[in-house]
Amino acid sequence: METHLAFPGLDLLTADEAEALRDLFCACADLHHELRSANAQGHRVDQLLGNAQRYGEGRAFTSHADALLELGTATVDYLHAVESLAWRHTSACVVFATALLERLAHGTPGFSPDDLRQLTAEPTLSDLRAALSMPGAVLLPGSSDGLVRQFDRDREKMLIDVEFLGRASPKGALDWRVTEELDAASFGDLEPWFAWADQLVSLEIVVRARSDRR
Repeated sequence: METHLAFPGLDLLTADEAEALRDLFCACADLHHELRSANAQGHRVDQLLGNAQRYGEGRAFTSHADALLELGTATVDYLHAVESLAWRHTSACVVFATALLERLAHGTPGFSPDDLRQLTAEPTLSDLRAALSMPGAVLLPGSSDGLVRQFDRDREKMLIDVEFLGRASPKGALDWRVTEELDAASFGDLEPWFAWADQLVSLEIVVRARSDRR
């Protein structure tokens, strides 16, 4: 994801839809960058702490290692905060971009402000599963068979991740939000979610641009 992309061909969206999409996508881009930075910082502090502990082993004074241990705890807390924000926004971007693709495919009226507020908030797992269950043939009418097949293969991989997260809750059902029920350490790898959100937005731009040329 690149930060603050200028979206071409937005005239098939309402002004509110375009603004909501841009706002959410830019949040995802910044959080993606920040998540990578937080991970790198965590690895760096771990290395420093390991060196300090080896050097200080058996010594009477441990201020060096103690300081780095405290810093490591703060770094983990920050990483988990970024992961929580990243999940909230990438999952919302997946649901919102899918809803926009479906609306454009069916030619239905634009979303109301209330609809947009709901679509850009963190979805429940059931809402996320519903979005990921939408086949490429429905969302990408007129696209090549190869593009649709690849879309569905990628989509089904993400759907497996949702089912896995669903099993992590004792509730069994999926009508709950991940950040309200699970620790950030349980989210798994967020990179595929950033990539899928980016792909959905990119596909939507392609669909709009193709429609604009007709």
